[in-house]
Amino acid sequence: MLRIIDGDTVRSLYSGRDALPAMERALTAFSAGSAYQHPRITVEPPGEGGMVLLMPAAAEDRLGLKLLSMFPRAGERGLPNVQGLVILVDAVHGEPLAIIDGISVTEIRTAAVTALATGKLARPDATGLALIGAGVQARGHLQALADVRPWKSVRLYSRTPERAHELARWARGEDIPVEIADSATAALAGADVICTVTSSYEPVLADSDVAAEGVHINAVGAFGPTCRELPSELVGRARIFVDSRQAALAEAGDLIVPLRDGVITEDAIVAEIGDVLAGADGRLGDELTLFESLGLPIQDVVACAEIYRRAVERDAGHVVRFP
Repeated sequence: MLRIIDGDTVRSLYSGRDALPAMERALTAFSAGSAYQHPRITVEPPGEGGMVLLMPAAAEDRLGLKLLSMFPRAGERGLPNVQGLVILVDAVHGEPLAIIDGISVTEIRTAAVTALATGKLARPDATGLALIGAGVQARGHLQALADVRPWKSVRLYSRTPERAHELARWARGEDIPVEIADSATAALAGADVICTVTSSYEPVLADSDVAAEGVHINAVGAFGPTCRELPSELVGRARIFVDSRQAALAEAGDLIVPLRDGVITEDAIVAEIGDVLAGADGRLGDELTLFESLGLPIQDVVACAEIYRRAVERDAGHVVRFP
């Protein structure tokens, strides 16, 4: 019996707040070596300029395969450029359990991980938040971050003003006060915590826009070795944390470019965030901290296991019965 769970159903069952303890378990298990995750597999069909990413992982008696497709021509059929799903399997008996919308899961669990990192790495007195980007991840991050600090100021900048205004209207309806900035520089003025949630291939802010001390940055949007949101000079003066050291060194353009140019060495990566959640040192004082978030398939498996459990309890989703 297979349960199909679409994005709207996922969001009705599971929130960023719900995901916080699950993501803490997933990250600490990963860094402790007690969860399995296979390196990302990339399939690039010839001639179309798109790619499919396959990401298997296993934890907590569940196995999952996440599939993401990224094709620039998707818009020709009114589809988003990024689409995806997660196949959840019982890792004890091998029974396929569910097919779950991967985009909603990614939105929720990514924002929850950022909230955990912010809780550990931002200054305790941080009250000013800046968000660069106004897509799906921006909405999820506004929700999740509202639970970790009492923000007195939230500034938003997007290169697409209409998306920024749409997000701000939604946020105000959720009692999250958002001010729209007319530039990244204006958004970052006085910010204690910065989140970059864009799909940019080039830096979206300047090193000079970020205060010399005390700021925490969550770099979330870049997803490959040629994508970057941060300038090398900024990365070079940060105390760096990652979700996976191996993945960051292979896939995080924000780190790969300054490594290649000699701005940083691999030793600049202080720890995985799972180690910090387990008790390792995070912020030491008024230094600049950076969390480089790539996202791990183990996060999807743990989140989907909880979503599936809730769907069964509430008889949500569409059930397909096999002979």
